[in-house]
Amino acid sequence: MNNFEETLNTYIIKNELSPTGFRNFRIISDEVYSQTVRVRGQIVHEVVKQELFIAYSKELANEGNFVQGSLITLCRKDDSFKVKNTFEARFNVEYEQYKFDVLRIIEASADVRNANFDVNIETVNGVSMRGTRVHNTQYYEQMLRNGDLKAVMVNYDMPEKTVTFRVSVEGNLLLYSSLSDYEILELVEILINLQE
Repeated sequence: MNNFEETLNTYIIKNELSPTGFRNFRIISDEVYSQTVRVRGQIVHEVVKQELFIAYSKELANEGNFVQGSLITLCRKDDSFKVKNTFEARFNVEYEQYKFDVLRIIEASADVRNANFDVNIETVNGVSMRGTRVHNTQYYEQMLRNGDLKAVMVNYDMPEKTVTFRVSVEGNLLLYSSLSDYEILELVEILINLQE
């Protein structure tokens, strides 16, 4: 890189255990970025930046040993795959992305404010509906019959507060409410328990 030999490192720092059994991890990773800068009078075209990612892994007892269980990443979607790959390589585990049952989440929500569909209606291939209680409209029912529901934005009543988030069928959550890490873990567990 820039005519120098660089060693890129990734560190995983194991931290506290949450009250619900999730172990906190901080992942610090050296990432190469294309960027033109001047360093000590020389122009270079690549820089190394350290990225910090936060993840939680459920610790499961397995014959007296603790093993890595569910992995929840608190980062952007692309970065979550980097974290997943790092954990799989480092801990010799394999993770499968969880798919939410969006229809059950809709049933349990206080309000559905947005719904996105992939459709094939003449020249239209995507539809987004916005408003209050969009899931109670005839238009929503028609879209559900004619297309694939991809994501919804909902208001959801947690025990202590109402939160707003977007959930996709791929298993991604985008929060619009401010929550602590532990509250996020609680929300994810609530949503997973809806599926059972």
